[in-house]
Amino acid sequence: MMKALLFCSTRGTRWLKGFFPNHPVFLLPFANKPAIEYILDYCFLSGIRDVRIVSDEESEVLRAQYRNGEMLSMNISFGSVSSTRSVKRIIQQNMAFCRNCDLLFISGLFLPEYDKRSPHELSIGPDGIRGRTYGKNEVAWYLIGRNRLNDLPSDWSGFHDDTLLDGVPVTDIRDYYRHNMRLADSDIEKYNLPGFSEGKNSFVGRDVRIPGSARVRPPVILGNGIQFGRRVHAGPNIIIGDNCVIDNETTIRDTVVLGNTYIGRNLEIRGKICSGNTLIDPETGTSISIANPSVFSEMEQDEYEKCPLYQRALAFLLLLAQTLPYALLRPFLEFHATLVECLTGHGTRRTLAMHGYVLPEKSLAGKLFRKLTLTKYHLLPHAAFGKMRLVGNRLLEATEHNEQFIRDLPGYAPGIFSYTEYLGHENEPYQLELDEQYYAHVMNCWFNIKILIGILRHNLSLESRALQQRGATE
Repeated sequence: MMKALLFCSTRGTRWLKGFFPNHPVFLLPFANKPAIEYILDYCFLSGIRDVRIVSDEESEVLRAQYRNGEMLSMNISFGSVSSTRSVKRIIQQNMAFCRNCDLLFISGLFLPEYDKRSPHELSIGPDGIRGRTYGKNEVAWYLIGRNRLNDLPSDWSGFHDDTLLDGVPVTDIRDYYRHNMRLADSDIEKYNLPGFSEGKNSFVGRDVRIPGSARVRPPVILGNGIQFGRRVHAGPNIIIGDNCVIDNETTIRDTVVLGNTYIGRNLEIRGKICSGNTLIDPETGTSISIANPSVFSEMEQDEYEKCPLYQRALAFLLLLAQTLPYALLRPFLEFHATLVECLTGHGTRRTLAMHGYVLPEKSLAGKLFRKLTLTKYHLLPHAAFGKMRLVGNRLLEATEHNEQFIRDLPGYAPGIFSYTEYLGHENEPYQLELDEQYYAHVMNCWFNIKILIGILRHNLSLESRALQQRGATE
């Protein structure tokens, strides 16, 4: 059996903070995928299921992102180190994890080469030891047999064996840019990237809006919630993160755009990295902050999951319409809300009365309460004030399974009413997930209004059976 010990050392990556001050080093996206996930993918494809991540600065950030690893079908544990930088010392400190198994040790910002289409298991003899160091030894990998864990060499700099595991060390901004371009240009099919393949060398996320006058030329990697303006020319070789806007008549190619970035109109951008209001030339290392928000600006990270204005207006109108009947029926009922910790986007947890009210089954007041959809009355202020959507994804309880599901459904934006409720599939977990995936690809303003009207009409009629699916897909 083999395990992996990953040392997420920030030594040698201080340059990153100058360019990307708001990004943890090992969550920095390469082709819209966090750096550490390339290592985790490689471990999984190599037959490794037990991984321990130790870090000198980012342990809590990584722990919050990956928890126990269940979402990746792995067992992940975490640890931290302070002043020590010795590989030998780090392994000794984690000997309880490493004991009686072969070990893959990876240190620093390193992206291993792998091909998901032809995985292979790593192996080494119990007395073997192989490895390679890069640069000033801040990036390295070692494969160590179980009998050598207590007999490690004091000097690791002599190792140089690239036949077993090859990869790309990222030591400066040029490495970051060039590796992204390599992923976009030629290696995109080898890796597990977020999004859906739209042909050779093209990956596209959900809710990407491209008008007919825009031109997109592969290879491209597009995240979720991206909007292109009119007569935009995009590509080849572009990587655009989640929740970005490229405004009218802008040309962009050979460029990396990090998530939550607005790029203004009538611009021509080539060979650059764009992050918020910062424009970076990777060849010279020049970074310029643009003060004019109409040219470059940073968008709020939760902009996608916020309630759109039309939904906020509808929520406010529905709240006004329901206030009087709620006030009249409330004195005749005994009920209470069921508080549940639920997911509200980006993995954030919030305690809400997700399951609504427990009602008397046979009372007239209870029937009227359900007919008028007053079971959702307590949630309407959240939508009216833009804290969640009126119509969106199904509001899910905060469980490991649901966290994994929305991790594979980027841009999760829960709402009071959902497509799953429209179809009557709330108690069918497998079908619920299919419904949410379908909704993610077809949702728009009119579809959301149709869902809302359909649910309100269904409740008024008090039909005994669920809504028919044909009504949602016509």
